[in-house]
Amino acid sequence: MQVYRGSITLLDYLFYATVERGKVYETGAFIHNYALTYALGLVRSSTYTYSQTVQEPRYVEELTPLNDVVYVTPGSAVQPTYRLVQWNTLRESYAFPGKPPSLGYPDWGFARMLRPGCVFTFYVVVHEAHRLPDAPTTHNLLAGGAAHVRLGKFHAKCRLKLEPAAEVTERLGQFNSETLLNWRDIDVDPVVSDILAASLPTRLINRAHFGEAWFVEAHFGKDVIRLPRFMRYLARLPETKRRKGKT
Repeated sequence: MQVYRGSITLLDYLFYATVERGKVYETGAFIHNYALTYALGLVRSSTYTYSQTVQEPRYVEELTPLNDVVYVTPGSAVQPTYRLVQWNTLRESYAFPGKPPSLGYPDWGFARMLRPGCVFTFYVVVHEAHRLPDAPTTHNLLAGGAAHVRLGKFHAKCRLKLEPAAEVTERLGQFNSETLLNWRDIDVDPVVSDILAASLPTRLINRAHFGEAWFVEAHFGKDVIRLPRFMRYLARLPETKRRKGKT
């Protein structure tokens, strides 16, 4: 097993609607690990077309094959800074009462975006390097190179780097994990943690304290990072998937 610490540097404004407060759409100070996994090219998702009547994610089918091969944690922002931007897509008309209804897209509002230069930290756990998918972006990063990916609603350009841990050990006992974790991807509940209630498609937790459990301790210079040992994509299947599996 090898653990890598990753950094994401924004080269553009990053936006996705985490919280909607009236006409203000705010971007959360995190990047969900499912989005990161897709951006790294570890998953080959099906392409949506206009002819499809249902557009829904296929996380179980596309992410779980990576279990016991590689796992990517959510990205946590380091001292994020924002800019508030207004957009207006209303037609040049004074006939507001007769305006056609919106199809789910806001006509005007404010987007609170993360500024270029913001940095995120995440971790990549590689269990079996020889089983990694054919993902040039990930392989380039693991080899010590840099890579560029696009994230968010407006496809913001980002630069990624990975740093291998100098030492990785497995331990059993109580521990604190200071990085963002995906609650659905861990098989043991923390004793206490902070919850990012607005994180979707699954809840993220932070500053988690765990009781007696297996964990991984990774050393990056003077920094010591502790992560749950058994992190797997969708370790806790949604209830609908469980019911389908029983029938």
